[in-house]
Amino acid sequence: MSMLVEMGSVVENNILSDDVRAMVIQAPQVADQAEPGQFVMVKNESGSTFLRRPFGVADVDREQGRLLLIYRVAGKGTRELAGLEPTMEISVEGPLGGGFRFGEASGGAASGKEDGRTLLIGGGVGVAPLIYTARYLAEREPENKPLFLLGVRSAEELFWQDYLKEFTEDIIVTTNDGSAGKKGFAIDALPDILAAHDIRHIKICGPTIMMEGLAKLAMERGIECQVSLEKRMACGIGVCLGCTFEGKVSGKRWKICHDGPVFPAEEVFEK
Repeated sequence: MSMLVEMGSVVENNILSDDVRAMVIQAPQVADQAEPGQFVMVKNESGSTFLRRPFGVADVDREQGRLLLIYRVAGKGTRELAGLEPTMEISVEGPLGGGFRFGEASGGAASGKEDGRTLLIGGGVGVAPLIYTARYLAEREPENKPLFLLGVRSAEELFWQDYLKEFTEDIIVTTNDGSAGKKGFAIDALPDILAAHDIRHIKICGPTIMMEGLAKLAMERGIECQVSLEKRMACGIGVCLGCTFEGKVSGKRWKICHDGPVFPAEEVFEK
């Protein structure tokens, strides 16, 4: 699999909430190669920012050659992206990094199927790359769709369910303010889920503080767990060394953009 730089075009750039947008990009070469958990670096060539912005691939339509990116408008670069309209050009570099592992690589079968039930956990815009992951699992094992634990700030962010419901058996919701689902955080709902289901694999993406608590509980229970790290990136290919961390087990200096963004939980967090 090779990294590409493709000049794509915006198909849609829809408002999901006050600060979250969903952009569909026509980029058939990148879409054909993207795997769950990978990311792309995009750049509005007519914008004023110099560096590309990294975004996890939220979903892929290979037949139509399209990528879905879901992003939060949080600064100058993303404000400029939010202003792009259909047919406008956008440069897409990718797919980049290593995505989620399935089958033998995660303790499952050589066929690529998971051994037992998978729980996906997403918080904030970290939910985005888990949409494609849920699709991947559901299409390979329709009889064993993953469960999804969705941790968001309020009911305003329940739009994620529209993207997830087709590919999941159930979506358990927590909201910080109690406006939908269980009041609290994702970690508050996890013990009940583990008590009710035979979860063998957990894949998480979201804020670091959220992932740490969830991953530690998974490790305590002996459940195979992978986490997708979010960090500021400049180059996206491991050259600038701006996104490194020291592995807890290996002691190796990992480059999140090149070696990740997905890692075994025990390599990222202390047990």
